[in-house]
Amino acid sequence: MIAILSDIHANWEALSVVMERCEALGVTQYLCLGDVIGYGPDPLPVAKIASGRFTVSLMGNHEEAMVSGKHRFNPHAAQAINWTRQQIQPDATLWSWFQARKTFAVKGNLLMVHGSIYDPVHDYVDEPENPIEAQQMIDTLNKDFSGFDICFAGHNHTPFMATTMGTMVPHDGHRQFRLPKGHKAYVCVGSVGQPRDRDVRTSFATLDGEVLTFHRLDYDLRTTQEKIRKAGLNEFLAERLGEGI
Repeated sequence: MIAILSDIHANWEALSVVMERCEALGVTQYLCLGDVIGYGPDPLPVAKIASGRFTVSLMGNHEEAMVSGKHRFNPHAAQAINWTRQQIQPDATLWSWFQARKTFAVKGNLLMVHGSIYDPVHDYVDEPENPIEAQQMIDTLNKDFSGFDICFAGHNHTPFMATTMGTMVPHDGHRQFRLPKGHKAYVCVGSVGQPRDRDVRTSFATLDGEVLTFHRLDYDLRTTQEKIRKAGLNEFLAERLGEGI
């Protein structure tokens, strides 16, 4: 069984709960779609887990911004990434690890990106909101998914799956899906550390053969919020965790 995580955003409390559940499930490989850091108050311990435990850990837009110093972030995100750079850069081993992140990875019939197949770092895979967008998504799956069947994506902080049959949004009554061999799908796993679907619970996915499961878990978000405040990061970054936005 593999676990697919994304957008941890230096949230130690959320990652700890996810790792504990994964170990109980018997996960043998951890694949991370990027944004280990940014926004959150615990970049060092989270990065050490990622560098030591994850088989794959991609370059997200926050990692890119940290190592390059170039971004178009809003002031809150910019403050957080500058603060994060100050925490990480003195650790030469971790800094080199972040610099070496790849923008995509292929594992068998799986493609892993932070953004999308068109721009693996910055582009967003958005849930189709109307029939025209849904058809565009289906056209993308049929035309551009060549050499792989399933693309796991992060960046949008929202869990859903887009297939040639339509879009499926997991919920507490239905979180498990079967992906037969040759089936084309975009799988967005949501965010471990900063969900934005108005559900404050941490989000990740597991894949066991053909069985894909979306998971949601409670974690001690109040502790994370207090850490954000103590670090001097913007209050909005703490508040949004409690609203799932």
